[in-house]
Amino acid sequence: MSIHKLHLSVFRFDAKRDYNPAYEKCDFEYDPESLLSNVLESLPLRDLAYDKTIALKINQIAVFEDLSVSDLVVRFGKEWVLEPISIKYAFKDLCIDKQAVLGFYQRFLDGGDFLSATEKAELTKFLNINFISPQRNPDYFGDGFFLYVKWLFMRHPKEAKRLLESIAEPKNGVMNFVSVKHFVYPESDGIDKEIFEIQKMLTQASKCPFAGNSWSKFSQNVDSKYQFAPALPPQKSSELTYAIFNGYEKGWNTAPLLRSAKILLEKMGLKTLDLHFCFDGGYWGRLCDLEKFLLANAYNLALAQHNGAVLLCCDEDAYINALYAKKILDSDESADQQVLESINKKLKSYGLSYERTSSNNAGVKYLNEMIANELKYDVIQSFEGFETLLFHGSLFGFSSDGIDKICYDEMFKKISLKHHQASVQNESYAHLFDVFKPSALKQSGAIYYEAIDLGVDFLLTTSLGQFEMLDTHAKKASKAYRRDFDSTPTLFLSELVLLAMGERDSQKIGLHLHKNRVGFI
Repeated sequence: MSIHKLHLSVFRFDAKRDYNPAYEKCDFEYDPESLLSNVLESLPLRDLAYDKTIALKINQIAVFEDLSVSDLVVRFGKEWVLEPISIKYAFKDLCIDKQAVLGFYQRFLDGGDFLSATEKAELTKFLNINFISPQRNPDYFGDGFFLYVKWLFMRHPKEAKRLLESIAEPKNGVMNFVSVKHFVYPESDGIDKEIFEIQKMLTQASKCPFAGNSWSKFSQNVDSKYQFAPALPPQKSSELTYAIFNGYEKGWNTAPLLRSAKILLEKMGLKTLDLHFCFDGGYWGRLCDLEKFLLANAYNLALAQHNGAVLLCCDEDAYINALYAKKILDSDESADQQVLESINKKLKSYGLSYERTSSNNAGVKYLNEMIANELKYDVIQSFEGFETLLFHGSLFGFSSDGIDKICYDEMFKKISLKHHQASVQNESYAHLFDVFKPSALKQSGAIYYEAIDLGVDFLLTTSLGQFEMLDTHAKKASKAYRRDFDSTPTLFLSELVLLAMGERDSQKIGLHLHKNRVGFI
């Protein structure tokens, strides 16, 4: 009979007597059919306190359900670090001091003269949600608090203006939200969707209860970045052709990604086509003006179609945007078909028309997925002895299919590169650069150095926005985080594969265009 054993490191702290927390290690034999609560109540640890309703973190991921141990082992393996849902508010072992948390909101509660005592007490039920997010902004109000305020909208519609203003500050308000989908188990985008709806109240003038707010102007600034131009005569070819998406923010350092992508495709014998694509809305497009966002992505997809090419997205965020737009444009829902008709009327003035496809990803490809699953190449230079960590982008939490399922393990194995797995790789604060720059820089600095402290030789990213934070703004991020600058470079997968294929010309790859010098080749 096989023995099932967990190897645990459990957070221990008593606020009444301890100055610092400690982690107590123990091994625990478990029944695969048992529940998490059974483990917690049976641990051979003296006087262990935990939330009986289940609210804790396992390996930095929030768990709020009494799940089966076998399920948890599939997700977390057999080595667990058990911590309270918030270390900052830890009171006794795995329990937090909710009264101390409530103190953070006392000013709001005292100013809510229209709130009943029962409504004020309801905030307690939302508090644990605050601590799913990996955010390190100490002033951030918290996702649970935003959901509480949204709950109050429904009860006090006449106070909507006042309530929304209370969470609209650039420094600590709801626009600082980052997706928590990948930081709770089981994974769920329910909280994300709820908070996106609140953000839309601020960015979309028709939904905002108070006129002239700064986020309406923020939305107008995003809209001003869309630039459409009449399509030139098509450049169709009998060969399969890839049109590399280049509609990024002006001023971003796109050259390393776009250059390495084109060189890689050429080495693979694949034909590329240079077109001028429209800005796709970035992170904020769908939240500010969905119709304009759909028009921009339809324009890009139609431009590729017009030239008989496949739209090739080389970074994760652009691909997620294109997939999201296609899902709506290709929908059979009558409302979505009306949207497509409206968009095609506008596209007609540019000499374009979007043709629906039966498959959600037909007509668009993702370079990193091709690298992971399709492209065949010989490894001339292995990365034996090197270590890295791969960061995702800001839009990773938006994805519902496709992106989440890409596995890069075989690619790393092929080139003999050790890659670390850590929750930090799912963090991104690039989209907050236009919301509150100091926080975006400080938190980007935090994840930059958390990765470096793992002992990596270089970082990888699938996102151009993330590259901006970890390369272009690396010195500013280091200063904001109060760390001496470390020039550990950040690479794209296309650059990595070119190096593995034996390419030594750094200028050909685009490595010389990085702010952090790539000095290991």
